[in-house]
Parts: sequence; C-alpha cells; structure tokens
Amino acid sequence: MNADRLLQDTLREWAEETPPSTSPDLADRALLRRRRRRVTAVTVTAAAFALLAGGVALPVLAETGQPGHSEPGRMISNDVSAHPRESPPRHLVAAGDIAVSAYQADRRTQEQDGVDRTTYTWYLYDPGAQQYEKTRWGWLDVAPGMRRAAVLEKTLPASRVGILDLDTGEVTKWIPLQHEAGGVQWSPDGKRLAVTAYRGYPDVETGDRDRYTSHARTGYYLVDVDSGQKDYRPVGAGTVAGSIGIVRMDVRWSRDGTLLMVPGAPGGDSETLHDTWYDLEGRATEKAPPYEGRDWPPSGPSPDGRYYTMGDGWTATVKETRTHRTVHGSLGSMTLAWADSERLVRWDCSPDRDCVRGTGERLVLTDPTGRDTVPLTGPRYDDSPQDWEPLITRR
Repeated sequence: MNADRLLQDTLREWAEETPPSTSPDLADRALLRRRRRRVTAVTVTAAAFALLAGGVALPVLAETGQPGHSEPGRMISNDVSAHPRESPPRHLVAAGDIAVSAYQADRRTQEQDGVDRTTYTWYLYDPGAQQYEKTRWGWLDVAPGMRRAAVLEKTLPASRVGILDLDTGEVTKWIPLQHEAGGVQWSPDGKRLAVTAYRGYPDVETGDRDRYTSHARTGYYLVDVDSGQKDYRPVGAGTVAGSIGIVRMDVRWSRDGTLLMVPGAPGGDSETLHDTWYDLEGRATEKAPPYEGRDWPPSGPSPDGRYYTMGDGWTATVKETRTHRTVHGSLGSMTLAWADSERLVRWDCSPDRDCVRGTGERLVLTDPTGRDTVPLTGPRYDDSPQDWEPLITRR
C-alpha cells in the first residue's frame, strides 16, 4: 500500500469518527477518574515509549494553532505510527524513540463495605500479530527495547515474578518471592527490577485505617534479572489523618537508575504524604533528582536538556532549562514522554470536543510550543470501553 492510499484511508477514518455524547455528570466522572488514578500514578506514569522494528508508520497530518502555518513535515516522519480513530489502540502507537508498549483497559471500580476496588485488564503489544493483545497478567512492565516484560500473575499480590519474551510470548524465567508483590518496574538499563510487595490487593482506596493497613505496602525487592539474585527491604506506607488511604504506592526508579523513590514512606509531616529517595544500597538520601518526584510530570527534561516540563500532574508547561522561562503556548494537558528533543507526547483535547481533565483527551505528538499536533489515538472516555491508560517504554 502506497503513501497516498494510506493518507486517504487516514483522512477517511478521521471524517467518519464521531464523539460520544457528553453526559450531564461528565465533571463528576472526571473527578472520579482523577481520584482513581492517584492509586496507579506511581508506576503507570513512570513509564516511557519504545518503537518496535517492523512497526507500520502511517502518514498523518499535523494540526496547527496558527493560521497560515504550513510546515508540518518536521512533526511527521517515518518514525510516527498513528491511529487517530482507535481508542484504545489496536495497532502500534509510536513516535521517535518511544511507543505505547501496553495499556490498561476495561477498568472498573466497585465499592463494597467502605472500600473502592479497581480492576482492569492489561493489553500488551505483540510484535508477531502487530497489534495489542489481551493478557492474563495482573500487573506488568516492559523493559527498554521492548524485547522483554516483567509480569505478575492475575491474582494480586503474586508469589513470583516472570520474565516474558515478547517475541515468543513465553515466560523464560520465574523468580519466586517470599513477600507477595503487586507492582514491578524495570530499571532504565533493563537489568534490574524494583518489585513492590503488599499485604493485599493493591488497587483499593478506603478511609478505614484498619482496611488500609490490611492491604498496604510492606516493602520492595531489588532484583538482578539475569542472576535472579534479590534483596528485600521492608518499608511500609504512611497515612494522612482524615484522608482516603491510597494503597498502591509502588517503588520506582529515578531516570538515571541510581536511586529508587519510595512514595508515602512513614514519618515526616503527618498532614501530607512524602517521598523518600534511596540509593541502591538502601541508604536514604535527602536530595531528590532534578525534575523528578510526585509533583513533576512524567516527561521530565528533553533528551538534549534544553527543555523541561513542570505542572500538577494533569496540566504541564514546557520551560527552557537555561532561563526557566515558559515556552509560549506550551500550557496543556499532562506530558508523558519526549519522542526526541523537539517533540513530545501528551494528552490533548481535540478542538471539536468537550474535555474535562482525564476524559475526552487523545494522545498527540506535539512540539514544545504546543502549536503543531499530530493525533496518535482517538479520545478516551471515563467509564466506557474507551477508558484506557497507556504504559510507555523507550526503545
């Protein structure tokens, strides 16, 4: 299929796409999404994208916020794989150095006896089928390079972590765990795992301290994948008086792989949850890495260090590193990852849609000014089949 035919098909898909009707309780559902995502934000947003060899690149058009602007070529190249009609995506979504390696979908939150329990299904990119496939795993993370994934079995917490070969779909190694785990994340070099242990199912919220304690984090493992050697370090999770307990508090890596962040560690100010950073020997350090932590967007600095992003987790602004000046026009929805030093991936509201934070947004590729955008997926909507959360991995 030639480029002209692909372009025609893409334009036809856009023309056929119609948004779902906006219900009166849209704002309430958006607030519920924000509350739910506090549970999983520690690990899900800590990821970045990867582009698989052999992925199909689609020709797409850049949207522009300035009349008469006609230079979308720098946004679009053969490293962009976009499916603006698909939400959640069925085929590979990728740009530059990053790609959607997996996503959560079929999310459901049920309340019972004062406990909100969120369940979901993971979909993982299968390079053989060249599309995302439903998995049987309870939690997973994809290693940089997208050749392996670390998986936990469906019933969380799990008593072992598996290493899945993405080319064959087979688990090549099981690493047993004395302390059951509910979360896992690869180190940036793809050699180690941070595996977070819990007493019970991690994805719950409750205002009851006893129920909170019965599910809360107990510690984490630092695992060398090749040798299987593991080191367990106990560290619980603090609570804030009068607040809802957020039970999933996965340990995560710093961007350079030299530190581990333990969110919500006990101690400190009893009115707020605080993060503690540890070196790989388990020693706490007072100085956090720049542009990292609970209050920073997951995208961080650009690869060349010229820009960085900051915001409240749901909106983000691009700033110049040297002057700390805001890049004009850059304010927008959450930024997820830099595709390269001039392009980043973020959530964005299409001009023809009604959006509230976390619902009605689509993934886009944009320049630092936010002026040019390339739609990568269709919009997502809370409490619908289009509700999904991407995992992103660098190649």
